[in-house]
Amino acid sequence: MPHKFDYDLISIGSGSAGGSAAFVAKRANMKVAVVEEFKDKLGGHCPNYACVPTKAMLKSAHIYKMAQQGAEFGIEMDNLRFDFKKIAMFRQGVVDQLTGPRIERNLHNAGIDLIWGRAEFISEHELKIGGKKYSFNHAVIGTGSKEFIPPIEGLADVGFWTSDIAVKAESLPESIIIIGGGPIGMEFTELFLSFGKRVVVLQRDPQILPREDADIADLVAKDMAKRGAEIHTNCEIMFAHRLASAKSIRIKSNGEETEVAADEILVATGRRANLDLNLQAAGIEVDNKGRLKLNEYLQTNQSHIWAAGDAAGNWQFTHTAAYEGDLVGRNICHNHEEKTNYDVVPRVTFCEPEVASVGITEAQAKLKNLNYRAESFRTGGLGRYLIERDFRGFVKIIVDAKTMEVLGGHIAGQNAGQLIHEIALAMKGKIPVTTMARMIHAYPSFSEAVGAAAEKFLDN
Repeated sequence: MPHKFDYDLISIGSGSAGGSAAFVAKRANMKVAVVEEFKDKLGGHCPNYACVPTKAMLKSAHIYKMAQQGAEFGIEMDNLRFDFKKIAMFRQGVVDQLTGPRIERNLHNAGIDLIWGRAEFISEHELKIGGKKYSFNHAVIGTGSKEFIPPIEGLADVGFWTSDIAVKAESLPESIIIIGGGPIGMEFTELFLSFGKRVVVLQRDPQILPREDADIADLVAKDMAKRGAEIHTNCEIMFAHRLASAKSIRIKSNGEETEVAADEILVATGRRANLDLNLQAAGIEVDNKGRLKLNEYLQTNQSHIWAAGDAAGNWQFTHTAAYEGDLVGRNICHNHEEKTNYDVVPRVTFCEPEVASVGITEAQAKLKNLNYRAESFRTGGLGRYLIERDFRGFVKIIVDAKTMEVLGGHIAGQNAGQLIHEIALAMKGKIPVTTMARMIHAYPSFSEAVGAAAEKFLDN
């Protein structure tokens, strides 16, 4: 019997969201296609322009800083220098290993069709891609996000970088203004500081890293300031203009007006869902902010059309995109039996000190009037940290004061992104913090810091 549709499932977007849904559906013997508009976006934004290339450059920066610190370990180095063109080559080499031909090969080997071109809906069950019509039983909107550029007077005339431009740079300006103090802004701040560049950060909120616990944000801000960063919080940007050979921005920070100038401006003010798909043709509804209206299964109002990843507008992480894509794939194959659950979502910012967190902050616990208890442990005196000669950082754990179950965890310091998963697992498994405290942690390891923080909850 011929198929009613060309495909059982079409995933619009080849990133973690669309790709994960496609592979799950293919394992269920569905006929599946993945659509990608751009050759340099195959595999999604993260491996091509975000998570992977930034971390590759930050690895180079870390090695450079460790080499500068070599004398503390008895290692003498003369004429230490970096070659950013070679760093850019390393960065691109890592990207090439994770994208392009590898993704095409994986899709081909799985039996998933790859369709090149820009997709747009032309009916509830049809897409137009590269001038050709394709019909589908189910579709997944996994089109990711695009950079949000705030309407700043004069900014377009002055010119600026976005993170997509900065991550492909083959040289660095001597000074830069970074608009935005979130994870993207802080990782680029770390990169530029590491290579001795002057950095000015403009952040509209009272703290950098506004999602993080205030103690974490304060530690990072102070450390970056010690290393030369000029950070303006509670910052209102008035206008941008040329000032001699520099790019200048007039700001009002904490009630005072001032001017900041640099060779370049980087706009890192977040991203918005990319939904340029002619949604109306499929009868797909959006809210008054232009976001997709989704239920807890990630279905649009058209129950056979789903969304996952940045396009869904929940969390803008590759790991949550993969989770959502998997969930959508399973729900398509098994009649939407699984609801989304974002109770435990670890997040990491790869600045220095590294920052990782899961669950609620102490401020959120207070706002919700929770009966909670929070304890912190400074990591600087532990053996592993003494060996590493890094005395910065701490572990903070927030628990329900009655059950001792973990509500949130916040870590600043080396390997924070690895350590946070012990706390996340405790949250997921509803393991009391006292059980974490009594677990043996290897010595000398970074993990001791989590155990030491948990021990603070034991009754004396």
